[in-house]
Amino acid sequence: MIQPILSIIIPSYNTADITINCLKSIFTDKGLKQTPYEIIVIDNNSTDDSVSKIKSLKIKNCKLIINSVNLGFAKANNQAINIAKGNYLLFLNSDTIILHSAISQSLDWLSSHPESAGCTAQLLNSNNSIQASGGYFPNLLNTFTWCSGLDDLPFINRLIKPIHPHTPDFYTHDNYFLTDHSQDWITGAYMLVRKNIIDSVNGFDENYFMYGEELEMCYRLKSKFPQLKFWYLVGPQVIHLGGASAKSRQQIFEREYSGLLAFYKKHHPSQFPFVNLFISLNRFLHSTVYTWLGLYHV
Repeated sequence: MIQPILSIIIPSYNTADITINCLKSIFTDKGLKQTPYEIIVIDNNSTDDSVSKIKSLKIKNCKLIINSVNLGFAKANNQAINIAKGNYLLFLNSDTIILHSAISQSLDWLSSHPESAGCTAQLLNSNNSIQASGGYFPNLLNTFTWCSGLDDLPFINRLIKPIHPHTPDFYTHDNYFLTDHSQDWITGAYMLVRKNIIDSVNGFDENYFMYGEELEMCYRLKSKFPQLKFWYLVGPQVIHLGGASAKSRQQIFEREYSGLLAFYKKHHPSQFPFVNLFISLNRFLHSTVYTWLGLYHV
């Protein structure tokens, strides 16, 4: 077997049909026909027919890891990192659909930009509207604006770089965000990185179950290699359904909270009490104001 250049890593949990659609979309990337690659799917103890459906595809270059328990996103990805043979790793959510030649486009870009640690594609919602992707490292100011909902306001997003911009106008408001640009962190839904860089920090922090682990890993990478950048590319496009493995919107909120608290506890422990207070404010807003107005702020 030819040594793969790219390892595509897909954690899966009770998303049988969605995972199959994701796998099939990879094969539509005609640019990959000239690139040796492998696919590693990690099934986190799915109770649906995910495993049997994946096996039925009979993908020659696909490795399937079957876990007896749900290990979460970070541990599952690390399992794949440990056996991946590619020089590049693509962390890909099972609820994504590759459009056009998104993988080969981003791989070509990253291979020609050695000063960059990784890149992501332009993520789209199912209706083709732009979806938030990545953002900037947390600090007390942008954590407060996120928890209070103030970062919904366009001018706030311009003044204070948001942790996770979630309004489409952040990407379309001016010409800067219509072009490729660097961000502090990029989303694990579609994250293309160099394997040697990831190995240097031992992959994802396994104390994270889901949500926030890619931000934390990017933070460690930037701390170790300040010159490296992560890029948001507008050319490659990927549909991301989002939240396919979550049981409820509240579960997504709680995982966001847990990820943020874990980040501060590890990297800025003195600020942890303030962030805990901000998150209490966010919980209150969700249970009262946002519910009353029919709004959901993630």
